[in-house]
Amino acid sequence: MAAKFVVILAACVALSHSAMVRRDAPAGGNAFEEIEKHAKEFQKTFSEQFNSLVNSKNTQDFNKALKDGSDSVLQQLSAFSSSLQGAISDANGKAKEALEQARQNVEKTAEELRKAHPDVEKEANAFKDKLQAAVQTTVQESQKLAKEVASNMEETNKKLAPKIKQAYDDFVKHAEEVQKKLHEAASKQ
Repeated sequence: MAAKFVVILAACVALSHSAMVRRDAPAGGNAFEEIEKHAKEFQKTFSEQFNSLVNSKNTQDFNKALKDGSDSVLQQLSAFSSSLQGAISDANGKAKEALEQARQNVEKTAEELRKAHPDVEKEANAFKDKLQAAVQTTVQESQKLAKEVASNMEETNKKLAPKIKQAYDDFVKHAEEVQKKLHEAASKQ
């Protein structure tokens, strides 16, 4: 899950960089830098809050929320992978290579999460770790993608930025919803 989130984040960063022309970029930075910054902050916050939920006393509700959250993240990872595939068709050069690599990493992360998914209630702690790792990996992949696209701005098609940004925003929204549901389940006494 984390991997997918990272890939989405990187893709969003890459898209926002590719849509901007350097002379039009604001003095304070560009959209790809904003996505990269947000990804770092989100990854840190997600990890901290996720780890704080481990000590929940309501394990049944927490395990159900964990399973439901993983379902949601798997769906979002598939949507993110599809968004990246669409962006690949509009990309060229190193940006296309970076998008393809990010898409492959997101799909790999989703597959690992799917394999662990059936045993959520039996192995909640191990699954929690896989879910957290999937989100972190996705954020990291998104950051790598953003850097690659930003460094190859001339080769990047302007159509990529909105697609990557939308995919990233959608993934973050879903990840935050999952995090909220897990927190609510863990908070029930």
